[in-house]
Parts: sequence; structure tokens; C-alpha cells
Amino acid sequence: MKKVSILGVLIGGIVDIVSTNILAFPFILFVLVTRVDFLGMPPEEATKALTRAIQSDWVLFTIQLIIGSVCSIFGGYIAALIARHDELLNGALSAYLCIAIGIYSIIRGSGTEPILLSILGFILSPAFGLSGGYLRLLQVKSKQLRENLAPA
Repeated sequence: MKKVSILGVLIGGIVDIVSTNILAFPFILFVLVTRVDFLGMPPEEATKALTRAIQSDWVLFTIQLIIGSVCSIFGGYIAALIARHDELLNGALSAYLCIAIGIYSIIRGSGTEPILLSILGFILSPAFGLSGGYLRLLQVKSKQLRENLAPA
């Protein structure tokens, strides 16, 4: 049996990115409305102002990190759920899109955070995906235990 579920990893990565964007949208709107005077700004300038506002406030920055982390755990869980085997590996690999986007941003020079923070993201993103895979593995083991303990 092959260890990597291409479908699980692919969908888990997409779930990670899409769910992050869906959950971050109201947060970004809140920051734009309350912290950034974006009216009349060109989109590129508004994006930079938004990024500065989030990165300069530890509460906003922490909220952004929590949203991304929870969604990476969710993506890892979905990857492991679809894979139905090697849950930890498939969960960790679901971070491929986060890592690819981070590398692309660094190469293109469009990254908005310090390089050290990007490197930390390259480590933590797969770790959160692995955590999602671990949650799925615990769920599978719990189900197996209940089935083994059930009266015949």
C-alpha cells in the first residue's frame, strides 16, 4: 500500500487555504474598517496598510495566526480522513500549498513578513497539518477500541 494519498493531500491543502480565506475575510474587513483609512487608496497601498496594521498589533497578529493554524489543523484532518491510512504523514503533507505560497512570496519579493517568520511558518504549517492527522488517528483508534470492547 502506498503511504501518500495524493487525493487526500491535494484536497487537505485546498481545504486549508480556502477555509483560511473564508474565516479571515470578516477579520480583514474588520481591520480595514476600524484600523485602515483605505478609501481612495489604490488596492496595492491598501494591502500594505492592512498588513502593517495587523503586524503592528499583537492582538490582531495573534488572531490571524490562530485562524491560519486552526485551518491548517482542519486541512490535515481532512487529508487524513480521505487517506484512511498513514494519517500523520498525509496530514503533514497537506501543508504543501501554504509552503508553496510562502516560497513563491519570498522568491517574488512580495512577502510581507520578516524572513524568520516565513521560515517559522515552513516548520509550523506541516506541524499543524500533522496535528490534524493526529486528531483523525485518535478518532480511528477510539472507534477501534469501542468496537473491540463492544459485546459480541
